[in-house]
Amino acid sequence: MRMNLIPQKIKKRVAHYVLQFSPKVERLRRGSSLRQMQSMVILYTDTDEAKYKLVRDIATYIKKEFGVKRVMRVAFIDEESKFIPAWHLRKLEADYFCKSDLNWFGRPVSNVEPLLHEPFDVLIHFDPDESVALDFFVMASKAKMKVSNHSKLRKKDYDILLPPTQGDNWRQRNHRIIQFLAESPLS
Repeated sequence: MRMNLIPQKIKKRVAHYVLQFSPKVERLRRGSSLRQMQSMVILYTDTDEAKYKLVRDIATYIKKEFGVKRVMRVAFIDEESKFIPAWHLRKLEADYFCKSDLNWFGRPVSNVEPLLHEPFDVLIHFDPDESVALDFFVMASKAKMKVSNHSKLRKKDYDILLPPTQGDNWRQRNHRIIQFLAESPLS
């Protein structure tokens, strides 16, 4: 059992090292408020069906309330492809990648390439610092604006990082992102 943990720790350290020295992606940087946006991508780590449904509801709310035409949801599932839960189907505005889609040190190499090259108006990362695979996605994305809650490891990848508030939960932290983008005079 202990022998299994050592390679995982080494792989994680190598992944962070590779991520640290990955070249910066050229992209058009442009801020805008939610009412001006046409497209966005929401990244999160999938843990259970309740979280999947919550992110789906957030995307639906953003589309209806602010008129954003395309709200793409992308989840990282920390499982092999044969163990993907039944509720996770690839749909028009929902996708995922899993362990089977990563190379040796955790960089996504399958099922994400078209999304990385799409210049979304904003990328919102709901779970910063939870997954090296999602950190690679954020780093490589050509989104015009990248927003998240406080990130300890990858501050340089984001245009806007909202400071942490003591005692808030996952839902409250991510509601602050939506509220900030809705009330922001960015343009």
